[in-house]
Amino acid sequence: MMDRKEKPHIVDVLFVLALFGVFTLSALVLVILGANIYKQTVSHMTQNYDSRMACSYFTEKIHQSDLASSVELGELYGTEALVFSQDIKGETYATYLYYHDGYLKELFMKKDSNIGTDPLDAGHSIMKLEHLDMEFISDNLLKIYFTLSPGQEQHVYISTHCNEYNQ
Repeated sequence: MMDRKEKPHIVDVLFVLALFGVFTLSALVLVILGANIYKQTVSHMTQNYDSRMACSYFTEKIHQSDLASSVELGELYGTEALVFSQDIKGETYATYLYYHDGYLKELFMKKDSNIGTDPLDAGHSIMKLEHLDMEFISDNLLKIYFTLSPGQEQHVYISTHCNEYNQ
């Protein structure tokens, strides 16, 4: 008996190539789907982080000033601001939190002093915002409403005298 080598048929070659193509296409689709899911997850995590940071920033700023200074809504050169006033060595200083040019800004200065031609730009930019609105609901309960990006509106209620009962 002679050993006979069979030639591969064209159908066998096409089947292997088709199987390889299906495998490659499936792997590519999985990579694209995974990348999109990862992108959405990172986006949601960033939005949640920004939201928590904004709420925490307002809360910590108000609680830091508790009993050491007064907290009131006021104005800084015509712009609504949350004002923390305190006496330092006989002088009254104020920390202003306000919205200007798309940012939450903070400015510390001697109260009612003139700091130049565009004092609102002098504040330190804390975070990007699209909107900020603040109002006192009661004597010591402040509502802060802010928008971080379209569709990401938040509000937080903060007691301005959290430590007055712990003395």
